Amino acid sequence: MLLLPSGLAVGLSTNRAKYHALKKQHQGTKAKHQDLYSLVDIIIRHKDASGEIKRGWTEYDYYFSGYTLADIHLLTDWSSEDKNTLRHWIKQAEQYQRIETTRQRLEPFQSKLSTLVNPAPEHLHSTLKNRIKKLAQQQAPASQWLATINNMQQTGMRKEEIIWSGLFEFLKQQQDRHISKQQLLDAINFKNIRLELSSEQITGCNNRLYFREVARQMPHQAVYRASLKLDEDCICLLRHIDDAFNYRVGLVKTRDNDHYMALNKYWFALDMYGRAINNPKTSDLYFSSSFDAMAACNRHSRKHIGLESNSCFHHQYDYITLYGGEDYREWILSLPDYQRTFFGAHFVDHNVLAHVRTTTRIDINRRRLLFIEELQSDWHQSGHMHGYDNSAWGKVANAPFKKEWPALATKLMLIHACHNGFDGIAWPGGHIQETRYAKELSPIKRHYDVEMPTTLNRLGKPFKASVTSTHIATRDPWLSLVKSKNKWRVTDRQGKFETRDRYRSRNEALAVLSRHCRNIDLKVPVFYINEKMRKRICEQGLPMFGESRL
Repeated sequence: MLLLPSGLAVGLSTNRAKYHALKKQHQGTKAKHQDLYSLVDIIIRHKDASGEIKRGWTEYDYYFSGYTLADIHLLTDWSSEDKNTLRHWIKQAEQYQRIETTRQRLEPFQSKLSTLVNPAPEHLHSTLKNRIKKLAQQQAPASQWLATINNMQQTGMRKEEIIWSGLFEFLKQQQDRHISKQQLLDAINFKNIRLELSSEQITGCNNRLYFREVARQMPHQAVYRASLKLDEDCICLLRHIDDAFNYRVGLVKTRDNDHYMALNKYWFALDMYGRAINNPKTSDLYFSSSFDAMAACNRHSRKHIGLESNSCFHHQYDYITLYGGEDYREWILSLPDYQRTFFGAHFVDHNVLAHVRTTTRIDINRRRLLFIEELQSDWHQSGHMHGYDNSAWGKVANAPFKKEWPALATKLMLIHACHNGFDGIAWPGGHIQETRYAKELSPIKRHYDVEMPTTLNRLGKPFKASVTSTHIATRDPWLSLVKSKNKWRVTDRQGKFETRDRYRSRNEALAVLSRHCRNIDLKVPVFYINEKMRKRICEQGLPMFGESRL
């Protein structure tokens, strides 16, 4: 810790090193020392009532300044003396070694890694804030506001949302002052638990464009040049752009909700010159999903510009899936700005609240489904087993969504499915997870058999949508793949069938698995999205906590 001439107490945090590296496409573990500055956060220490500097590592002890060591020159509200003091301090041996530890958080091939942030969390809203906005009273004593908010719990408000909003602490500090409704709304702050949903990408994969997500309206001239032939009630929004070759994917939105194109199923693809690409299946210019439109861009780039390589999603656990499926993807749901730090077993990044692995599958009804292969939370599963403890480094830190993380992850997948033209979401029953790992997993099984269906049934009730069942084509899951030191083997995890670690690729191991596992139509739970529900979710989003009516 460093006390600056101005009296400000600052420190360094390397906890978000990989988070920053993925954002900046950092060159990796071979970087020069000063290149590591962009991975180290400047933190500001709080002081207690007596003026003593707090030295803990919770949100009550410090906060992220919003700057890294590479941004010292951007600290316009700091004096030159403060900035020079900090520059001198970070060159001392102790701080030098602290900064060097960021290399341990980076992958050897970090220069090939980047991150793609999904906008789904932006479509979550606060039920608490919405309920307060609807209250008739405009001003009241703090004690009365506290009683009103406590009473909301009787009608579906989650206590956890109230706690993490900071309102309890705010109102207790006001004693019995009169507080306006606007002051109350201004005090609600979920910044500390800001959610981010992302997927890692790796360069050097064959035959793929590198799309990043955007939300930008196309100008009239660009729509005209693309020959999309839309009427004046239609708006074209760009959602995915490849910066290297200028391929674009967008969605048609309408001002009139009764317009025949007022469904999120009119996607279009533009080549590098802004011309619309035909859909080979329908011979028109529209696609039913963003994935189909991006696939058309990839085909076009291979045929017309000979594209051989760019980026694809980084697959670490693609072997732990049911046979079949396409577009495998690993989703990381994190709390990047949360001060209490947790490192899980599956990912190097910090504060991963949950991770989801998905594929795209077509069911027996020819519906296109976002299939959730697996959903886990190392953080809360560790907390459930060992308890939460903020007293020391290395313990399982306290965190939000203790009981609701399966529901939260499910809602984000539902939002993604609605915005990207999926007909529904499906997942394997809990018994599939037990078969996969060859052991009883009662708490985990509950996520798939109870919590996910309950969440979706509550959300779907106003739209007469509920969890039902369907069948998907796969192979009998009695065998699974295991990866060890870049070699693969096939096993039943019970010792009755197991190969050596001999296969050099996943495809080789899959060929063995397919010879010993018969084709089956597996019954799985499914939640079909009707168009009324899709429209409401796209326009209004979903509650961050709970399943209050849309």
